[in-house]
Amino acid sequence: MRYYPLHLDLRNIQCLVIGAGEVGFRKIQGLIPCHPLKITVIDSNPPLRQIQELLARYEHITYIQRFFAEEDLYGQGLVFACTSSRTTNDLIARACSDRGLLCNVTDNPLQGNIILPATITRGDLSISVCTNGTSPALARVIRQDLELQYGPEYEALTRLLAAIRPALLALGWPCDDNRVVFRALANSALPQLIKNKDVAACQDLLQTLLPVDIHPHIGEWCDDCFQTI
Repeated sequence: MRYYPLHLDLRNIQCLVIGAGEVGFRKIQGLIPCHPLKITVIDSNPPLRQIQELLARYEHITYIQRFFAEEDLYGQGLVFACTSSRTTNDLIARACSDRGLLCNVTDNPLQGNIILPATITRGDLSISVCTNGTSPALARVIRQDLELQYGPEYEALTRLLAAIRPALLALGWPCDDNRVVFRALANSALPQLIKNKDVAACQDLLQTLLPVDIHPHIGEWCDDCFQTI
C-alpha cells in the first residue's frame, strides 16, 4: 500500500489523543509546535506528571479522565489511538473510518488511515522517512543518519534563505534567473560556513552569489543567521 505524503496545517483543526501513557505523551508533544486549535486527551487514569505540566502551560489542552466513547469524535479532525488495548484502538479506528476522520493507531499503523514518518526538524526544514508501515525500525535508523548529516546549522540556513528569497523576488527578475540564484545558494558551502561560525566567509560567498542590489542586507541577514549557532 502506498501512502500520499502530506504536510497538514493544524491551526484550525481539533486533535484528539486517546490514551495518555508514554506514547500518548509523545503524540501531544509532537502536536504542540503545530498549534492545533485544540488538543483533547482522554484516558481512564490520572494524567502523568509530564502531562500535568503541559496542562498547566497550555490552555488549549484539555484532559478528560474516563474511558473513550464514540461521541468524543464529534468535531475532531485528527485522532490518535494510543491506548494499551488493541481492541479499543481497533474500535477507535473503525469509528474514525465510519466518520471519515484521520486516525493514527500507534500499535497497529495499518489499522488507521495515516501513519507518522520518522522525522527530523531543523527550523523550517523537515525531512521525513517512511516505509509505509512495513518497518518503523528502519525508518528510525535512516532518520538517525540524517540527524548527523543535517545538523543544527540547517536551521540557521533555512532562516537565512527565508530572508533572502523575498528580497530577491522583489527585484522582478525572470523566474529562470531567480532559479539559478536559488539553486546556487542551495548547492553552496553555506552549511559548512555556518557550522564553522565563519561569518566573514559567509558574507563573502553571499556577495558572490547575490545581485549587487541586495548586498546592503547581507550583513543583517548573516547577523541574524549566526545568532543561534
